[in-house]
Amino acid sequence: MAKKFAKKSKQYSAKKSQSNNSDLRTGNFFIKNKDILGRIAFTLLLLVIIRIGVYITVPGIRLTSDYQNAINNSQFFQLLSTLGGGTIGRFSILALGVSPYITASIIVQLLSTDVVPILTRWNKSGERGRKKLDKLTKVLMIPFALMQGIATIFTLQQQGVIEPGWSSDNVLASPAFYYVLVPLVMLAGSYFMLWIADQITIKGVGNGISIVIFIGIIVQLPNQIKATYDFWIPSNESINVFFDGIIKFSIYMLVFFVVIFSVVLMNEAERKVPIQQTGSGLIDSKDHTPYLPLKLNNAGVIPVIFASALISTPITIAQIIDPTASTSTVDSTNAFVRFTQHYLSFNTWWGIGIFAVMIVLFTFLYAQVQINPEKISENFQKSGTFIPGIKPGKDTTNFLKGTINRLSLFGAIFLAAIAALPYVISKLTNLPSQLAIGGTGLIICISVAIQTTQQLQGRITQHKFIESKKQNFTEEASTNSSSHIW
Repeated sequence: MAKKFAKKSKQYSAKKSQSNNSDLRTGNFFIKNKDILGRIAFTLLLLVIIRIGVYITVPGIRLTSDYQNAINNSQFFQLLSTLGGGTIGRFSILALGVSPYITASIIVQLLSTDVVPILTRWNKSGERGRKKLDKLTKVLMIPFALMQGIATIFTLQQQGVIEPGWSSDNVLASPAFYYVLVPLVMLAGSYFMLWIADQITIKGVGNGISIVIFIGIIVQLPNQIKATYDFWIPSNESINVFFDGIIKFSIYMLVFFVVIFSVVLMNEAERKVPIQQTGSGLIDSKDHTPYLPLKLNNAGVIPVIFASALISTPITIAQIIDPTASTSTVDSTNAFVRFTQHYLSFNTWWGIGIFAVMIVLFTFLYAQVQINPEKISENFQKSGTFIPGIKPGKDTTNFLKGTINRLSLFGAIFLAAIAALPYVISKLTNLPSQLAIGGTGLIICISVAIQTTQQLQGRITQHKFIESKKQNFTEEASTNSSSHIW
C-alpha cells in the first residue's frame, strides 16, 4: 500500500513539474498569476519613486567636495547609510530612511517582552494588540528621527562639509534653519519612506521595510565593485602591477561569493527537533515525522544593528566634541575623545574586538527573547505534544534551553565574524572598510532575498491550490449535472 502511495505521489509531482514547464512555455504562467505580477510591478514602481527621492537634496543645503569622505569615515553615517538605504550619501530629503522606525521598533519589541505590562498585554492580544504596538512605534519614531536629524546636521556642520545654499543676508537665521527646518524635512522624508514601505507590505511583494533597505544596498553594489577594481588595478601602471592587481581582485571576488554562500547556509540552517502527539502512535518514516524547527541564527541581523548603534553613539558624540578626531591620527586632548579613538573605533583591533563581543552577547539576549522555552514547553503540555525521549515539563524546558544556547553560540560567532570581516580586511590590507567583503549590508541583503523568494513561492503555491480546487469543483458540478436524466 505504501509503495503504491509513493508511486502515485511521484507521478503526481512529475505531472505537476511538467505542467509548470508547459505553463512557462505557453505563457499561461503570466496569465494565471496576474495578481502576483501586479504586486511585483507595484513594488518596482514604488522603489523607483524612492530612488528618485534619493537625488533630491534637502532644500537650502549645499554639499562641499569633502562631504562624501566625511560620510565614509564615520561609523555612525555608515550605519545610517545601511539602514536608510544609502540615502545619506547625497543628503537627500530621505536621508534618515527608515532608520528611526527600526530603532523605535527594536525598543518597543524588547519592552513588550515582560518588561512593560501593558505592552506585554498588547503583544499577547493578537492582531489588535499588534496594531496598537505599531502605532506606538510610529509615534516613538518622532523623537528618534529628530535626534538623529539634529545629530547629523550638527556633526556635518562642525566638520564643515555642509553649508547654507543662500546668501548671508537672508532673513532666515542659519541656526533656525539647521536645527529646526532641516530636521523637520528629514522627519517628513522618513515618514514618507515608511508609508511607501507599508504600501509595499500591503499591496506589493515582501516586507516593505526590508525591501526598502535591500534596494538601497543593492544599488550601491556595482559602484563598490568598480571602486574595488580601480583600487586593486590602477590605471597607467606597469604590467607587473596590473597582473598583481588582477590576481588580488580575482581572490576578492572568489572570497565574496564564498561569504555569500556561507551566509545563505547560516540563514537556512536549522535544527529539527522531532515531536510526537500523544495517542498518534509511532511514526516509522522520517519523511513524515513532525518537528520543531530551531534556526541556527534566531536573532537575524538585529544584534549587528544593536551593536553598531551602541558603539557608534559615543563615537558620534566624540566627533561633535572634536570634529577632527575621526580623520586625525594624532591623539585628541579630550580624554573621552581619546578613549573612543583607541577602544571604540573600527580602525583599531580593540574596537573590532569589542564590536564582535557585543554582537555575540546581543545574539544570546535576542535569541532568548525570540524563543521562550518555558512557553513552548507549556504549550506542548496543553496540546499533548512531547519530544521523544524527553519528559514533559521541566526536562523539556531544559532541553530546549540547552539546544537554543548551543545553536546561538555557533550562530553568534559566525554572525560576529561576518559583521567584523570588512574591518579586519581593512586592517590587514589597505582596502577601505566600505569596499571590503561582508558586513551588515550583506547579511541584510541575503536575508531579505531569501524571505521574499519564499513569500513569492508561497503565493504561487496558494494560487495554484485555489485554481485546482475551482477546477475540481467545476468538473464535479458538470459530472453531476450530466448524470441526471431530465
